[in-house]
Amino acid sequence: MKKTVSILAIVIAVAISNPGRASVLRGKAAHEAYLYPVVRIETRYGIGSGTVVYSKAIEDKSSTYVLTNYHVIGDSISINEEWDSALKKKVPIERRQIVYVEIFKYRNLSTPVGTMKLEADIIIYNRTEDMALLKLRYDDPLEFVAKLHPTKEIPHYVMDETVAVGCSLGWPALVSVGVITRMDYQIESLPYDMSSAQIVFGNSGGAMFSASGEFIGIPSMVAALGWQAIVPHMGLFIPWSRIASWFELEHYDFIYDPAKKETVCLDERTAEIEAKRAADTVK
Repeated sequence: MKKTVSILAIVIAVAISNPGRASVLRGKAAHEAYLYPVVRIETRYGIGSGTVVYSKAIEDKSSTYVLTNYHVIGDSISINEEWDSALKKKVPIERRQIVYVEIFKYRNLSTPVGTMKLEADIIIYNRTEDMALLKLRYDDPLEFVAKLHPTKEIPHYVMDETVAVGCSLGWPALVSVGVITRMDYQIESLPYDMSSAQIVFGNSGGAMFSASGEFIGIPSMVAALGWQAIVPHMGLFIPWSRIASWFELEHYDFIYDPAKKETVCLDERTAEIEAKRAADTVK
């Protein structure tokens, strides 16, 4: 099947205001902060981007998580009604396909020379929020992980410099630099921020960084005139506050909060799910 690259397109307006700006990183520090944590995600139906947000060793194994958009991996999730012979009725069954994460290898800092392609499971997702979290089927921790803010709020303003990184048109990760041009733009009652760092199809699920190298959002949409003429310097990204709130809701806040432990958070998540199932059974 012919693969496609995915990013949603909409028509939007932009307003610009004015506080100060910082300079982006350069050289090795820039590569390690912006470029190396960004990966390519491949499903049976298309290609998008993702960002390594957590990778730590636990005893003899490691946990590595990759953040992306739901619409990058959504076609890998199916929910169908199937006949349950014990209950003698149709029940909804969810199936999640394996997706593939490609970690780029470089020489001379900048030149991509290949990828390490790994299987990953879709761990949690939210279609409305357009976010999904993948876990690699890989036992070794990864060297390069995006720098995350330890709380839910990151102070940034219009005219602050930004760096967008993603697999534009399915290419190895490409970098573009811009500034924040709009904040808290509402789409279906959900807030997005906008940057002039250019993005196109395939950037979905990648990373938007601050000049200092901190991860501040997921590039998710690009403005368009109709369905063909995209405006790549009007890219919308899911802001960090939404991402961190979603992690907290799902008990995955250990990903950004160093005070939280993965095992404790996941035990709390399991207990909450079991409590919900028990309540449904009573009903």
